Amino acid sequence: MNLFGTGKAVDPAKLARDEASRQNIIGGGLPLNAVDRLTDQAQRGREGKPFFTSDLSPNELLLTHQCGFEPIGQVMGSCVYQVGWQYLPQSAWVYASGEMDVLSQSQIEARRLAFSRLRQEAKLLGADGVVGVRFTRQESNAGTSTIEFMAVGTAVRRTGAPPLAHDVEPFVSNLSGQDHWTLRRGGFAPLGFVFGTCAWYQYPDWRSQSAMMSWSNAELTSLTRGLYTAREIAMSRLEAESHLLSASGVVGVNFETHIEVMEVQSQNQNSGGFIMHCTAWGTAIGRDPGPYPDPISVSPIVSIRG
Repeated sequence: MNLFGTGKAVDPAKLARDEASRQNIIGGGLPLNAVDRLTDQAQRGREGKPFFTSDLSPNELLLTHQCGFEPIGQVMGSCVYQVGWQYLPQSAWVYASGEMDVLSQSQIEARRLAFSRLRQEAKLLGADGVVGVRFTRQESNAGTSTIEFMAVGTAVRRTGAPPLAHDVEPFVSNLSGQDHWTLRRGGFAPLGFVFGTCAWYQYPDWRSQSAMMSWSNAELTSLTRGLYTAREIAMSRLEAESHLLSASGVVGVNFETHIEVMEVQSQNQNSGGFIMHCTAWGTAIGRDPGPYPDPISVSPIVSIRG
């Protein structure tokens, strides 16, 4: 078989493998090259020839060992996602305020796929969890309506413990190596990465419109109300994910807000609305039956350096 008339033969086995890899991705899985690399790395570890890559600092590496875990490799999960068409909430007469469901759900699904692939990579290595996860979200260069999610962290395994059962997922945590050590010493364990987001469209009421056209200082009360609403929805989704993990709390919470101006056509006139993007994420934790049930003793240290 020739490729685009170049005269170069294409191996049918390679085409079949590429198609199998594509089907894996469609099903939410990993490319076959990644599966092979991680499987080989895990096999070398079982044969007594371990080698790992990690984004942990030397201090984090030491503390990871001290709390009973060993790093076994760097893992990643990613997803490039097409955002569908989003209608604007509207009443019979004017544009109204409301959640932009398509935008919110695209963020939720893209994040789910990225973190699912992160856990799949960790499981192929035989990991108990992933620590120090860095999570990025940005508009992709692939197109004007695409977003890219990526999560990178270090897979770890509890020293001397049997492998996880087939139906048990590795935990995922955005805590640093130092914070993971402190958490374990305090008698807690990370249960998983939790996330909540909301894209809310806020149409300014007449008071806010008047304030925007005046020369005086004034609060845009309807926009404040919209931002609070978006935040509450995002936080409720984060809490719902933590409840599914039977968590006692969420630590290391990051919260982002972004307000985007959007021009709309209302009653044959151009008018402005605002999209409130609110996102929260963190690590759900629970009591740890592991090696450090006693609380840490804290001692004050005074520096004598001038």
